[in-house]
Amino acid sequence: MTSLDDQLYIRFRSDDYASFNQLFHRYYGRLCAYSFQIIQDKQAAEDLIQDLFVKLWADRHKLIIRDKVSSYLFKSAKNACLNYLRSKKQRTQMPVEYAADKVPEDDNEQLDEEFVSQLFECIEKLPERSRQVFMMNRIEEQKLSDISEQLGISVKTIKNQLWKSMIYLKSCLETKHVF
Repeated sequence: MTSLDDQLYIRFRSDDYASFNQLFHRYYGRLCAYSFQIIQDKQAAEDLIQDLFVKLWADRHKLIIRDKVSSYLFKSAKNACLNYLRSKKQRTQMPVEYAADKVPEDDNEQLDEEFVSQLFECIEKLPERSRQVFMMNRIEEQKLSDISEQLGISVKTIKNQLWKSMIYLKSCLETKHVF
């Protein structure tokens, strides 16, 4: 007999978004709390878990989970947190001279400008409220609680809109061959 998680996993691999969404709601809070224990940064923990679920949806056709779904999700969250901490440590320990040597060349700047241009084209295609929430959080770097207060919507709704926006933007950029 298969568990509910296994059934949801099987269905979402077959493009059943509702099953994926149910799996997201079953684990999002617990994974955020677990990640927060590791990295001690609430916003970063939430971002890591959102990114984990975006990647999970994007890779659903090639993803093979051999253990329990919950074990896979918690291992993935742990790895994401460790990578985050490693990256954060490297950024704070990078010598000033080394950072100066890594100034992008003109070709890289042109690619960056093209990526940003394509990204903003995709952002413009988002529904108005999703675009507003995305811009406030990811571009203006406002906290979820501040956005919630300004727009009069729950933090959970904001997280949901951000998650859906991230999935859409990744798909949009892939169709533009930016990735």
